[in-house]
Amino acid sequence: MDAAATHELRRCAEPEGLRQVVARVPGLIADMLGAGRSVREIGLAVTEIADGVTRRLLELAEARLGPPPVPYAWLAAGSQGRQELTAGSDQDNGLVLDDAFREASHRGYFRALGGFVCDGLDLCGYLHCPGEMMAMTERWCQPLSVWQGYFTEWIERPEPKALMLSSVFFDFRRIAGEAPLFGRLQELVLGKARRNTIFLAHLARNAMSREPPLGFLGRFRLARGGAHEGRMDLKINGVTPIVEMARVHALAAGIGEVNTFRRLEALEAAGALSRQGAGELRAALELIGSLRLRHQARMAREGLRPDNHVSPGELDEAERRRLRAAFRAVRTMQSAMASKYRHGYL
Repeated sequence: MDAAATHELRRCAEPEGLRQVVARVPGLIADMLGAGRSVREIGLAVTEIADGVTRRLLELAEARLGPPPVPYAWLAAGSQGRQELTAGSDQDNGLVLDDAFREASHRGYFRALGGFVCDGLDLCGYLHCPGEMMAMTERWCQPLSVWQGYFTEWIERPEPKALMLSSVFFDFRRIAGEAPLFGRLQELVLGKARRNTIFLAHLARNAMSREPPLGFLGRFRLARGGAHEGRMDLKINGVTPIVEMARVHALAAGIGEVNTFRRLEALEAAGALSRQGAGELRAALELIGSLRLRHQARMAREGLRPDNHVSPGELDEAERRRLRAAFRAVRTMQSAMASKYRHGYL
């Protein structure tokens, strides 16, 4: 985020002013695409704006409520945690409180803080999480020891609900607040996840359940019926399989990076993924992500809420050919992961 945007956010005294800044994000994405900027660069730029909005909302909340009664760390999770936001993303976040937190005397403050920030983010276009994975929800506004218990249970008892939560909260990053609270939580997560091969195997199986939409003879598998008939979801069946594979490999290697491009680079550097495999996944993520962003930018120009459902008719023949190759690369890496976790862990 450039100095002018930072200054503009800091001058906003109400969430409405922040909303006006965020309203320019679709135009920013379109401009960056037109300038040939990478998906990685665009994700970082868009996320930086969301981070700045979050920090300013926290400042406004503390100005109204007074200083916090105990230290806290505000965590972003999901796509904001990974610094991979696009237009139309909802919010996933949480509050980690110091263990000096006392329910009776401190809950009211943090309920108000979380509510103000999450409602402000919603007003700005980062919609409330449908699954309520937000700091305004009491479950996700807890002392460090409770968060440590959450992650311990998810890792040691990898049931379907735990795996769903893992897909969001294992991509967490500190936005504001006390760094030691975040550091202690991250240390526990990386240590426990790396040692628990059963958890990793379940996480790998979950990652492989998201298949690229490529069918017989290389034909695209398209939705049948419903609002998205004749389209393919480039997020769920394109970006997500890469994100989830990178997460599994990173946790297995004890790597703390959460951005998918950085995870793949770190995995290659550590020898946990081959140079070819990591490179193919980065290239696939760049291609799929760019087609997805271009589709979203077009929808925004037409006054529609951006989604991830792309018709092959939006692509030229060269793009369709490259997309098929990218999907095949993802499928090959999924097969390699299946072999590794079947023979190496289960």
